[in-house]
Amino acid sequence: MVVEKDMANYALGIDTGGTFTDGVIFDLEKRTVEAKTKVETTRHDLTLAVNNCLDQLIAAFKHKNGDQVDFGQIKMVSVSTTLATNAIVEGQGAEVGLIQIGFEAREGLPTPYYEVIPGGCNIKGRIVEEVDLEAAEKAILEMKDHVDAFAVSGYLCIRNPIQEIEVMELIHKLTGYPVVAAHQLSSELGMHERTVTAILNARLMPLITDLMDSVKQGMERMDIEAPLMVVRGDGSLISEAKAREKPIETILSGPAASIIGALTLTGVKDGLVVDMGGTTTDVAVLKDGHPSLNKEGARVGGWLTRVKAAQITTIGLGGDSLIQVSKSAVLTIGPQRVFPLSWIASQHPYLTDELEDIHTVDYSMMDTQPNFILAYIRDPFHIKLTATEQQILDLIREGPHPLHYISKKLGKAIDLLPWQRLVNVASVHRAALTPTDVLHVRGDLDLWDRRAAELGTHMLAARYRTGIEEFTDTVLEEAVYKLALVTIDRLLEEEVLNFLFNKEDGRQNLLRKALGQKINKKEKLFDLSITLGLPLVAVGAPVDAYFPALAEKLNAELYLPENADVANAVGTVSGEAMERVTVLVKPGEGGGFLVHTPTKREFFMIFEEAIDYACKEGRNYVYEQASAGGAQDIETVLERQDRYSKMTTFSEDDTERMDTKIFIETVIEVSAVGRPWTG
Repeated sequence: MVVEKDMANYALGIDTGGTFTDGVIFDLEKRTVEAKTKVETTRHDLTLAVNNCLDQLIAAFKHKNGDQVDFGQIKMVSVSTTLATNAIVEGQGAEVGLIQIGFEAREGLPTPYYEVIPGGCNIKGRIVEEVDLEAAEKAILEMKDHVDAFAVSGYLCIRNPIQEIEVMELIHKLTGYPVVAAHQLSSELGMHERTVTAILNARLMPLITDLMDSVKQGMERMDIEAPLMVVRGDGSLISEAKAREKPIETILSGPAASIIGALTLTGVKDGLVVDMGGTTTDVAVLKDGHPSLNKEGARVGGWLTRVKAAQITTIGLGGDSLIQVSKSAVLTIGPQRVFPLSWIASQHPYLTDELEDIHTVDYSMMDTQPNFILAYIRDPFHIKLTATEQQILDLIREGPHPLHYISKKLGKAIDLLPWQRLVNVASVHRAALTPTDVLHVRGDLDLWDRRAAELGTHMLAARYRTGIEEFTDTVLEEAVYKLALVTIDRLLEEEVLNFLFNKEDGRQNLLRKALGQKINKKEKLFDLSITLGLPLVAVGAPVDAYFPALAEKLNAELYLPENADVANAVGTVSGEAMERVTVLVKPGEGGGFLVHTPTKREFFMIFEEAIDYACKEGRNYVYEQASAGGAQDIETVLERQDRYSKMTTFSEDDTERMDTKIFIETVIEVSAVGRPWTG
C-alpha cells in the first residue's frame, strides 16, 4: 500500500446521532474538511452505521486524493454522539437499581428501583454510621432481576468515598452488572443532583459501550491504530476508556461538538449556535471563541446533573420528532424521536400497503395515535416481560407492523396494548409522522417513500379536523415557533434575566405575536418585533428548511456554513484534551486541616503542608488522567481561592473593635490541557 505523504496530518471524526452518523477526514494543520459523509444510524446495530460511515468516508477521500491511503498514519479518531442526550430526553437506556446509603432522596428520581440502607458520614468525611452490607446484599438481590445496572450514592460520601466503594464491590461480586458511584462523577455537594447523575450514568453505560465497541471494530477492520477520543459536554476530548467509565460526561457531546465545529467552519467567535438534528435542537452562545459553561451542571430532559458542560439549552425538536394530535385535536411536536414513516416504509415496502388499509379508519375517539408502527430493536437485558409484551416482540421480530395490525393479530384493543415499557427500555422503537415526513409531503425532500408520509399525514390531519395542506403549514409554523422559543430563552438565560417565554402561556402568546403568528382572528391592535444582537449560526442536516424563515422572523444575520451538515463531526477533531479536578482544604473537626481529593481524604496539622499536598495531588491526578487519555504536550494550570469569613468583636466597654478572619476552605482547581494527537 502506498503512503500518502500528508496522511500523518489527518484525523478522522465521527458523530453518531439518533438519526444520522456523520464522518469527516480533517486536515489537522490546514483545518479543512478533506472528505465527508452522512449515513443512517442503525440503532439495532451501531456497528453497521459506523462501518458504513467509515467505508463511505474512505471512498470519498480516495475519490478526491486517489487510492494512496495508509490508514495506519491517521493520527486520531474522535467521536461525538447525541445518544446519551437522546436517551435521557426520551427516558430510555438501561433500567437502574439505586442503593442510597444513609439518606433517602426526597425528590423524583430517574428510576423506580431504589433502596435505602444505613450508613453515611459527616461533612468532614468522618463515618457516623457503619454501612449495613447485609441490607445492601438483600436490596441488590431483590433488584437484580429488574435492572441492567446499578448506581450507589452515599450521604456526604463525596468527603469520604469508602462506603460507596464497599457497596460497589459487593454489587460486582453479586451480579457482575455495570455499577457507578456518585463520588466518581462529581466533587460537588448536592445529594439529589449527585444521585441523579449516578443513576443517569449507569443508565447510559450499555449505550456508550455499544458505540465504543462499534467504532473499535471498524478501526480494527481498517487497521487504524490511532487513539480513540470522545467529545465531552464542554467540547473537550477524553479517552475511550474514560468515556466507557463515565458516559454521563458525554451528555451534550453532540451539541458541544457542534459549537466547536461551528467555530471552526465560520470563524464566528461571538454568536448564537443552533444545532438541529434528528432528535433535538441545541442552542449555545459563543463568547470570544469559547462556549459559555453551565456553573450548576448540565440540565437535560428535566434532570439537573453535576456534569460540567457547555451552557446549552436543549429541546426535543428535530427532523424525526414525533408529531401527535390528541383526540381533542391538540397538536404537539416532540420531544420523543421516532423513525419517519417515509423512511421505515422505504426499508419495508409492505408497510405502505398496511397504512393504506387503515388510513381511512376513524380513530378520533382513541387515545393511541393511529399511525404508530412498532419496530423490533432487541430483547431486554434482564427484565421479565408479561405474556402480551412477549407476544408483541415475537410478532414484530421479523419486521415492523402498525399497532392496528398488532391489535388484530393479538385480539386486543389498541388502547390496551402494553407496548410503552418496551419502548422505554429500548427493545422497541416507534415509527410515526415526523417533520421529515411533512417535508416529503410538501415536496421539499425526496429521500424515501412519499406515499407512506402522505398516508400518515392524512390520518393526523383528520384528527386535527383540517386538510393536508393546512395541517402541514401548521406543523412547520409550530416548528419554527419552537425554534424561536428556545433561541430567545437561551439569550434571556445568558443575560441572567428571570424571564423565560417557555414558562408561561401569556408570554408565549407575546412571542407568537412578535413572530407574526396569529393568536386569534381579531384585528391587531399593536405589533411587536425581535432583533437578535448576535449572528445566528445554524448547523445540522435540516437547517435549510427552517432557519431562513427563523432568521427573517428574528431579524438576525444568518450563517449557513459550508459543511454545516457535518459540523458535529468537524467539532470532534477540533477540540483539545482536557482534565479537571477540584481539591478542597477544610478545617479539621478538632483542629488541623483536611484535604479532600477525588479518591481519599488526608489530615494535616500544618496549613502550608495541607496546601502543598493538595496542589501536588491535584497536578499529579490531572496529569495522569490526561496522559492516560493520550494527550500530548500537557500543561497544567492551577487556580487557588482561599475563603474566609470575618468575625467582629468588641472590648467590654465597646471602645475597641477587633476583626478576626476565620478560615472556611481553600478551593484548588487544577486543569491539564494537551493536544489529543501525536505530532
